[in-house]
Amino acid sequence: MKRLSLSMILMGCVASIIAVASVALPDQSSSVSAKGRPNNGFSERSLSGSYASSGAAGGYQSRSIGVTTFDGRGGVERFVTINAEAQGGGRKLIYVVSTGTYTVGPEGIGSIEFLNTFSSGSTSTVNFDFVVSKSSRGGRSGAIQANEITGIQREAGTTASPVEEYWTRREGI
Repeated sequence: MKRLSLSMILMGCVASIIAVASVALPDQSSSVSAKGRPNNGFSERSLSGSYASSGAAGGYQSRSIGVTTFDGRGGVERFVTINAEAQGGGRKLIYVVSTGTYTVGPEGIGSIEFLNTFSSGSTSTVNFDFVVSKSSRGGRSGAIQANEITGIQREAGTTASPVEEYWTRREGI
């Protein structure tokens, strides 16, 4: 028969106390809503579906419109048309298709990395920092759904800077 040392007995007691405390005193970081649903804040699931996008760079030097689709799991795709100043005066249209990834923290602040492919065939990678500015509860689970998102691009824009973008959830799509 093996003898247990005092340190082994103490480690067993500490492990037992931690196990009992974790059941008796659950982590308070995830609260419960008034309807009894978990309220864990924002996540990638909060951005799901089709969003209209509009952007501006350098004030009104460059404006954009488009559609961005978030998959609710960290994947994103967008189609954007940029109306920018042309060299020598006038305006030019630039068409961009982007794919990328995004993350969202529980407080509703996140980031997106896009790989942009321009109609000319050139590519670039850009990063946006964003905040969910309007949200609601949705679906059977009562999860938080981002309805409006405000972002700013970290890098200088193709046509002007700084680049700001706004996303609004498209209903019924």
